[in-house]
Amino acid sequence: MKPWLIPVRRRAVEATNAQIIATGAAGGTYGDPVDDDRGWKPAGSGRREVPPWTQEKSRIFSIAAYRSNPMAKAIVDTYTSFCVGDNGVSYQVTNPQVRKIVDEFWTDPRNQVGASQELGLRSMLLLGETIRELIVGQQSGVVRYAPIDPAIVDDVRCAGGNPMWPEALVFRNAEGGSEPREMRIAAVDDVTGLRDGQAFFWAPFRAVETDVRSMPFLSSVADWLDSYDTVLSNLIDRTALARYLVWDVTVEGSQDDVDNFVKARGGTHVPRSGSVEVHNQAVKWEAKTADSGAYEDSKAASSVLTLVAGGAGLAKTWLAEPEDANRATSLTMAEPVRRRVQGVQRQWLASQTELVRFAVDRAVAAKRLPTMVEATDERTGKTYEIPAAQSVTVTGPEVAAADAQITAQVLLNLSTGLEKLVQIKALTPDAAGVAARKAWEDYMGIPYSSDLGKPDANPDDVATAVDDADTKNKLRAV
Repeated sequence: MKPWLIPVRRRAVEATNAQIIATGAAGGTYGDPVDDDRGWKPAGSGRREVPPWTQEKSRIFSIAAYRSNPMAKAIVDTYTSFCVGDNGVSYQVTNPQVRKIVDEFWTDPRNQVGASQELGLRSMLLLGETIRELIVGQQSGVVRYAPIDPAIVDDVRCAGGNPMWPEALVFRNAEGGSEPREMRIAAVDDVTGLRDGQAFFWAPFRAVETDVRSMPFLSSVADWLDSYDTVLSNLIDRTALARYLVWDVTVEGSQDDVDNFVKARGGTHVPRSGSVEVHNQAVKWEAKTADSGAYEDSKAASSVLTLVAGGAGLAKTWLAEPEDANRATSLTMAEPVRRRVQGVQRQWLASQTELVRFAVDRAVAAKRLPTMVEATDERTGKTYEIPAAQSVTVTGPEVAAADAQITAQVLLNLSTGLEKLVQIKALTPDAAGVAARKAWEDYMGIPYSSDLGKPDANPDDVATAVDDADTKNKLRAV
């Protein structure tokens, strides 16, 4: 309890009551902004679900920012380029029968899965969700899809109320009927073991695991992007106004002397460029210009951009002002940025893998593929059976291609250092070998190869081995 006689200390807080209500963070503790109903929460959602009007406003602001704010466009396009750009998105299939089905789905002229990767990821970043109606041929099992705007979804119904098991999409009834339209969300059937459903639903940017719906990627920085735009716009406006020159003319004497001076000049017009204005000592002319405040606004804009870049997971030097950072600073920023971008890429590739595996399962249901297919372990060459859908994985480009080369050089330096320690008899050869193997496996997360760990090994060979092993680990993980 707060003491009555001690003044309340005013300090900054993390969020206002309005912000807490708008984000749903209070979990129904506060009332809603419409009629202040205490304990309000969206039907069928978690206690801390974001209210639908907040979600829709966030989508509106995100799309508007991308279309009109160059910094918002830079953030989204940077993520899109690194996650699916460059070499593009592809797929790995370990069974030739399954590959034929995947090729058919991936290159279908109605789907254009490969060609639409950038558009699809950009839409997910701006809308926060990916919803697609799945159109399946009854006899052939061929799958095609149509994108659905999340704004028309009234609710996401979950099986058993579990937010981890989204079961159906409930759509707004535009025709005024009494029964809302529903679509079953694609999921693995517990009986058949195959993916089935009418709609694909992917919500990657949920704040907590009890959330059902997802917010746009730019939602946390949308207001700050608007502030950045406001600061720069004000600076531009004041700069334009500052270009107007105003003359302050002082006439010694009374108001009659001033009026007579103006009358003798023929008015208060500005002297023509190149003309001569003649006056005596009783008249003084001074040019007046307005200060644009460029320095103050530039510092303010830089501070806002720092917050925007940090919230978006990018280094500010990637968006603007590269002259303020040296190479060492940029490299230091690269690692956390790379991990943030890879996190978004991993979410997108997981969604595309699920979409392709749905097409494979529908082919299995149509008897075009067997339920179990043969796959080969690349390490041992041993053949084993797996469900058909498990033989396909969607992969994307490396976020930072140079990382493997840097890692290889670091490990070679470690190898050289261990060799020196052995030469001065500070370590035995066996101890150095154990240390090198342990360092490799801990640092790389892949099996150690003694042939590539020699001090005179080619860094390109080590980089190639690292990339190949890392790719195999990702495929096995999925």
